[in-house]
Amino acid sequence: MTFRFSIFSKLLIFILPLVCLPIAILGYFSIEAAEERVNRLVRHEQMIKVEGSADKIKNIFYNCRIDLETINSLPLLEDYHIARTFRLNAETEFNYENIQGLFRDFLLRSPFYYQIRFLDSNGQELISQCASEIIVVKDAREDSGFFEKARLTYPGNIYFSDILFSHRRNGYVMHWAIPFYSGWREFSGLIVIDLDYEKIIHLISDIRVGEKGYAFLVDSQGRNTAHPHYAPYQLNIDSYLEPSLKELVQEMITGASSWKSYVHDNVKKVAAFAPIPDMGWSLAVTIPVDELGKEALAIKWRVIEVAAIIFVFAVVGVSVLSYYLLRPVRELVAATNRMAEGNLNQEIPLRSRDELGDLTRSFNHMVKNIARIQNELVRSEKLISLGRLSAGVAHEIRNPLNAMKGAIVHIQRRRAGDPLIEEYTHLVSEEIDRLNFFVTEFLQFARQPQPKPVPTDLNQLILSTQNLFAKQTDEMGIRLINHLDSRLPLVSVDPNQMEQVFINVLINAMDALPSGGDITFSSLIHNNIKDGDRPDQVRIEIRDNGIGIAEAHTQDVFDPFFSTKESGTGLGLPLSLGIVESHQGRMTISSGCETGTVVVIDLPIKTEQLI
Repeated sequence: MTFRFSIFSKLLIFILPLVCLPIAILGYFSIEAAEERVNRLVRHEQMIKVEGSADKIKNIFYNCRIDLETINSLPLLEDYHIARTFRLNAETEFNYENIQGLFRDFLLRSPFYYQIRFLDSNGQELISQCASEIIVVKDAREDSGFFEKARLTYPGNIYFSDILFSHRRNGYVMHWAIPFYSGWREFSGLIVIDLDYEKIIHLISDIRVGEKGYAFLVDSQGRNTAHPHYAPYQLNIDSYLEPSLKELVQEMITGASSWKSYVHDNVKKVAAFAPIPDMGWSLAVTIPVDELGKEALAIKWRVIEVAAIIFVFAVVGVSVLSYYLLRPVRELVAATNRMAEGNLNQEIPLRSRDELGDLTRSFNHMVKNIARIQNELVRSEKLISLGRLSAGVAHEIRNPLNAMKGAIVHIQRRRAGDPLIEEYTHLVSEEIDRLNFFVTEFLQFARQPQPKPVPTDLNQLILSTQNLFAKQTDEMGIRLINHLDSRLPLVSVDPNQMEQVFINVLINAMDALPSGGDITFSSLIHNNIKDGDRPDQVRIEIRDNGIGIAEAHTQDVFDPFFSTKESGTGLGLPLSLGIVESHQGRMTISSGCETGTVVVIDLPIKTEQLI
């Protein structure tokens, strides 16, 4: 018994080693190098966090500096100072309110400000705006010596105090000030921003790396200014007992940015640090070395888990892939079996744009072409049989018609002058002529002559056909519009037969415009091979905006004797189709009851053999 491998089994056997073997090799080397890589990743993470956090703190201090300089440069304070100096109460009150509104705007811009003040030259508070509804009362102990130091600051420079604990706020604050000089270059007061340093401490405390990692901030003297375990200034450069920690702080206050190992409380740690240049401060992010080993072990298990998950996903993926790959193949097999049974009225849904989609699209197109060719063969067989029958019937009808025509002429001569004879013989003669015309057209359809092709200018042939109906179209209010391509080459066709095609189509278009309208003739070179069209063709389009053809009749327009007109014979379009196909061309009609009718004729430019 021969074992039959399915496509799913082949895909599984082929893909699983390709997926799982590289994962196993990569996992082995990854586990071997896990500790080194974790150290590098943690170092990178630390540097990213410390640099990002240092930028945040730097921006807080930078914005505070810029806001002080901006407030100091505004003319509003100068106007207030002048109005107050000259005791212009109304203007003083007006400027006071405007300055308070200005301070409110600055407080709204930064969550790290809790108060902005304007002090006079004696340190008395003139204007104060707090971020909250609670009015902050000045605490003499926290402001001790601040005013005297700040007023000695060089004009345009910024003075900032040490970090102070405010008992009334129950938190740490920091005062930033810039001296205000009047237009007469005399010291007139201070602009003070009270920074809510407690929020900066919380910002530093929120920086975490691993389980026990944290961040701390030191100033230019090596004192800690923010630490999750110590109050500001609780530690300084002289209080660090471990030499490695002291070396770390000394390197931090130099303004360097690096990564260093140290020991604190008998715990080996690593820290990444970055400077805050404008202040001379430095921020460090530290993590115990023991956590690096935990991370390496976690990565080992993570690699194993990932390998197992990838294996499961590979099996599921191969299953899903094989299902979706095989579904169109199964549909093609089923459609092929239905075709073998003679069912050509089918189309496989197009679900993808890949090679299988191209195969499905080609199969659908092949089925359509086979159905079209089958219909054309059936119609050709019908036309051949009908043509043979028509030739005999027409011959048998024409001979009696000729005899009847002769008898009518004889009666008219023998009974000339008899009004009753003249009336009825004239009526019979007209009907005989009409039947004779029908028989002639019938014979022309049944015995269509072989085309005699010569190089022909189709544009000129269209124009000459239009000239035949110029007077009639003018009387009917029909406008003939031409969009003829002047680059159209000469085409090898029988001009008489092609003129008959254009005449038949033009007559039908005129009949569809009883109240007038437009008939548009277009010619162009058609080199599109999409949908089975042959390349290097000339396309003639004849379009009208008439009453159109009902959708139920569009499939019957090429059937002999089918006509929607009372006076039509139903042979014009079948005859035209036969002429076009004898020139190895194609003729199609599309129509709608409100959009008019479009007749498309495709003729090959080079015809090697005419049928």
